[in-house]
Amino acid sequence: MSAAAARPRSWLLAAGLLLAALAPAAARDAAPEVPPQVDTVTTGGEWRTARDGGVLRIVIVHQGFEHVHSRLWLEWLASGERGPARRVARVLVKELSGGMNVLAVDERARTFEGPRIRLRSTHSYSHETSNIVIEAGAPGRYQLLEQPSR
Repeated sequence: MSAAAARPRSWLLAAGLLLAALAPAAARDAAPEVPPQVDTVTTGGEWRTARDGGVLRIVIVHQGFEHVHSRLWLEWLASGERGPARRVARVLVKELSGGMNVLAVDERARTFEGPRIRLRSTHSYSHETSNIVIEAGAPGRYQLLEQPSR
């Protein structure tokens, strides 16, 4: 191989190594991908068991076009002393994800109070609003204390 042919290859090798070195830094600075259907992600409150504890997170996804409706996920995050928080459990709140209500964080009230979560619901057709209160239990368990009228 001639010296003239080796120079472009050396340059390509150097450029490739530089890009490989920069890629992890760019990945660290990039925000996680959030699908466009996700309307709300919020964290707060707390949950406790005899062995573990942490904070709660809700994820509200809007679906549909003319008559939008929501799906709600409840997540339990363990806050460890060593390392970042980790998700212990995630459940779809089926009672509120049936296709007739649009869920939202109520700007007039605290969303999280200990293990309780307060949301607002607007019926997709009648536009009637109601309060929702969910009480989170051990990871993966919850109870609806107040739910939207049907």
